[in-house]
Amino acid sequence: LMLAAPFAMAQKTMPCTGHMPTGKEVKSLIVNAKAAKDHHKLACYFRAEARDEEARAKYHEEMGKLYASSSNRVFLSQYEERDMIEHCRRFAAEARKAAEADNQLAAEHESMAEQAR
Repeated sequence: LMLAAPFAMAQKTMPCTGHMPTGKEVKSLIVNAKAAKDHHKLACYFRAEARDEEARAKYHEEMGKLYASSSNRVFLSQYEERDMIEHCRRFAAEARKAAEADNQLAAEHESMAEQAR
């Protein structure tokens, strides 16, 4: 499963260009961001993270549907099948919550970028 969205496509409102910041760069930006471009980089990073989490949610939803329709269901008790499907739903819901949080962080950094201009 390819989860990483292209950095240039990750941002909804501000165009993102250049390379995706590394984990080390993101940590440094979080601590030291002052200029609009720094907050812009962080906004782009968190938009990309949100897209990854949305993709992860869709993947887990698909897995739950596959468990529900699989011919292997005959080997599972009704409790095991329900647990597998619920497991996928839980992971999808958590990924969606993470995507929402990442989008909120991105919006905050977009606002900070505008204020720093």
